[in-house]
Amino acid sequence: MNNINDKTKRRLIVASGLIISVILIVLISTQFKKEPIEDAVLPNQSVETNDIIVEKPVITEKEDEIIVPEIKIPDTEKIDNGAIDTGTEQTIQEDVEKPKEPTEEQLTDPTQKPNGEKVETPPEPVEHDKVEKPTGTPKSNDVPQGGDTNNKGQTYLPGFGWIENSGENQGTAVDGEGDINKQIGNMD
Repeated sequence: MNNINDKTKRRLIVASGLIISVILIVLISTQFKKEPIEDAVLPNQSVETNDIIVEKPVITEKEDEIIVPEIKIPDTEKIDNGAIDTGTEQTIQEDVEKPKEPTEEQLTDPTQKPNGEKVETPPEPVEHDKVEKPTGTPKSNDVPQGGDTNNKGQTYLPGFGWIENSGENQGTAVDGEGDINKQIGNMD
């Protein structure tokens, strides 16, 4: 093998790789091949034949005595939208017509709405410049507001109730070189 140069070695390796790949593809494809379904062999029909005798059932009722009540189809309400729904014939609803614009008199009449409905009491005009805005929320002496303190030194927080004052907030500096999920302090 020392006499074979590098170019020939590469060609042999590539050719052997291709041959192995083709063999593997053929082997794998034969695994997916379906086996043909064999026809079932039918046994020879015997010469003996069985005679089948059908007996007529005894009917005690006469056909003349059977009474079928008449089926009544209730009349359905007919919605007049232009469509026909009888039988197999169908049509599409007619085009919707745009209602006419209300007149200027109808728009300015305070006793009726623009669509023609009567208003029971005409609206009273309100002068918007003279409306007084509330100065603040009315305080109820019964319910404490957030931040109120009582005579025991407790502070009221809405949703939490009266909480004792624990002093100033405390913070600690943590070194930034470790794991951020590292437990700090005692968790008892």
